[in-house]
Amino acid sequence: MIDWLLGTLLATSALALLVLVLREPVRNRFGSRVAYGLWLIPAARLFMPTLTQTVERTVPAQTGVQPHAYPIGGEAFAMAHVADPSPFEQMGGWPAMLICLWLGVASALFASRLVAFHRDRRAILASAVAVTRCGAVRIVRSPEITSPVALGILRPIIAIPSDFHRIYGPRERRLVLEHELAHHRSGDLVANLFAFVLLCLQWFNPLAWAAHAAFRFDQEAACDARVLDKVNGVDRADYGRAIAKAASGRALLFASALDRPNTLHRRLKSMLRTANPSRRLAGRLLIAAGIAVALPLTASEAIDYVDVQAAAPAPATRVAPVAAAAALQAAAPVSPAAPRAVRSVSKFEDDLSVDGDWVTIDGQWKRWEELTPTEKSRVASAVAKAREALAKTHIDQANIMRDVATAQRIDVAQLQRDIERAEAGAADAMRAAEANAAYLRAAGEDPERIKASVREAMESARRADMDAVRRALSAVDQRKMAETLSQAEDAMSRAKAELDRMDARIRADQH
Repeated sequence: MIDWLLGTLLATSALALLVLVLREPVRNRFGSRVAYGLWLIPAARLFMPTLTQTVERTVPAQTGVQPHAYPIGGEAFAMAHVADPSPFEQMGGWPAMLICLWLGVASALFASRLVAFHRDRRAILASAVAVTRCGAVRIVRSPEITSPVALGILRPIIAIPSDFHRIYGPRERRLVLEHELAHHRSGDLVANLFAFVLLCLQWFNPLAWAAHAAFRFDQEAACDARVLDKVNGVDRADYGRAIAKAASGRALLFASALDRPNTLHRRLKSMLRTANPSRRLAGRLLIAAGIAVALPLTASEAIDYVDVQAAAPAPATRVAPVAAAAALQAAAPVSPAAPRAVRSVSKFEDDLSVDGDWVTIDGQWKRWEELTPTEKSRVASAVAKAREALAKTHIDQANIMRDVATAQRIDVAQLQRDIERAEAGAADAMRAAEANAAYLRAAGEDPERIKASVREAMESARRADMDAVRRALSAVDQRKMAETLSQAEDAMSRAKAELDRMDARIRADQH
C-alpha cells in the first residue's frame, strides 16, 4: 500500500509538471477548452491499478518440523528476558507517526477551508432575495458580494450583487449569467472539490499548489471559451467589459466566480485565441492518446511469483536458541531437554522468513535481489528486532546447575510451597507471552505453544506425587543437564552468526 501511495504521488507530480509545461502551447494551438482537458491526465492516474506480472520460479522445498520438548523453566526464562515493546513501537513507530502527521495536516487544511466556505455561503444566503430560476439553478441577489458567483453542488445557486442591474448592461448581464450557468452545467464545482481534496493530500508538495492555481485559471478560461463560442463579435466586447467590471471582489474556494483580478489580463488575452471545432476535436483526441500512453508508462508495477518447488533436499536441522531450565519451580519430574530440531528457515514474523538467499514475504518466495526497497527495509527491521531479543536472552549455566543441585536436596513441604509460587510465576509468563508475541516469533518461537506448555506443566505439577517427585529430582543427571545447557548456548551462538550474516548482506546492499 505504501509503495502504491509513493508511486502515485511521484507519477501524478510528474504528470502535473508535464501539464504545466504543455498548457500554454496547447492553448495557443487548440484553445482554452482543450488546455483545461489536459488536467484529466494526472487525474486519471489516480485510478490506474497496479500492473501485475506473473513469473514462475523454482524455490527450495521445505522440510518438516520435528517434535521437540521444552522444560517449563526454559519457557518462562525465555519470556522473562524478551523486552516489552515500547509504547512508540506499539503504535507503529515512525511510519505510523508520519502517516498520522500527513493525514492530520491534510484533514485540518480541508476542514478549515470547508468551514470558511460554509461561513461565507451562510452570509451570502442569509440576506439573499430570490430573483428567478433557470432550470434547477436558483438566482438570488445578495449585498454580501460584489461579483456574480456560482455555488452549490446539490442545490445549485447563482448569487448576484445588489447593484447588478446598475453596474452591468443588458447584454453584459446575460453573458455574465451564461458564464455562471456554464460552470454548473460543466460540473466545474465538483471538479473544484475533487482538486482541493488532492491538494490537501499533497499539502507538502509545492508543485501541487502551483498545479492547483493553474487548474483554476484553466477552468475559468475554458468557461470563457464556452460562452464565447456561442456569441458574435459585439457580444465578445461586452463580455470582456463584464469581466473587467467583475475583477474587484473575492472568490470562494468551492465556488466559481467571475472575479479574478490577478488573472484578468491573461484571461482577456486567452479570449483572443479561438479554435475552430476541428482543432478542438484534434486536441481532444491528443488528450485521449496522451492518457492511453502516460498511464501505462507511469503505472505502479508488481511481480506475482508462482513458486514451483524443487526436489526436497536432505533434512537440515538447526538448534533453536532456547534457554534451558532456570530455577526449579515446577513439581513435575525434571529431565534434560533434547536440542530442538527445526527446518533451516529463520522465521521472523508470520509472513516473513529467510532461508539463505531466499526470503518469503507476504506468502511469496523471492531472492534478495528481487526484493523492493520497502521489503528490504522490513527484513532489516525484523533482523534488528531479532538481534535485540537474542541479546536479552542469557543462560547462566552456573546458577542453573546450582539450582538443580539445591532442588535435589529439597523436602516435599518446601517443594509444595515452590509449586504455589510457580503458579503465580506461570501466570506472569502467560502474560509475558501475550505481550511479546511478535518478538518471540522473531526468535523462532510460537507464543501459543509456549503458553500451552506452561499450562500443561502446571497441571502436571498439581497432580504430581511428591514422593515420586523427590525420587525424580534425585535421579537428575547433572552431567547430561550441563551438556544440554552447552548445546543451547551453541545454538544461540549459531543464531547470532546467522543474524550477523544477514546484517552484512543488508549493509552491503545499502552501500
